[in-house]
Amino acid sequence: MFKPGWYTWWYGGVIACLVAALSLFLSVSTEAGLVSGRVNDAKGTFQPKGSFRVKDASGKVVKDSVKTDESKGYSLFLPPGIYTAEFSDGRSAVIQSHPEPIRQDIQLK
Repeated sequence: MFKPGWYTWWYGGVIACLVAALSLFLSVSTEAGLVSGRVNDAKGTFQPKGSFRVKDASGKVVKDSVKTDESKGYSLFLPPGIYTAEFSDGRSAVIQSHPEPIRQDIQLK
């Protein structure tokens, strides 16, 4: 009926595909982590659907315009590190990215 050993090739192919998919997943997850949260503003000047820019530790802009939603929520992917969120009125806040998803609310004063 079946030639002996056909299943060896089939299982070998399945394992190779799983290893390839797993290595792709791991390489993406270690390069950038999801940072999300809400912008809270005590003064009330930051409006829903507003935006801010993100700079890395050297001052280089890595995200030029991060837009918030109607409830001032945001989400973005950043390589692990410490970043500064800068707003148009001159205020800023520190956000930190990790390889795994993290929630960080931004408190503007």
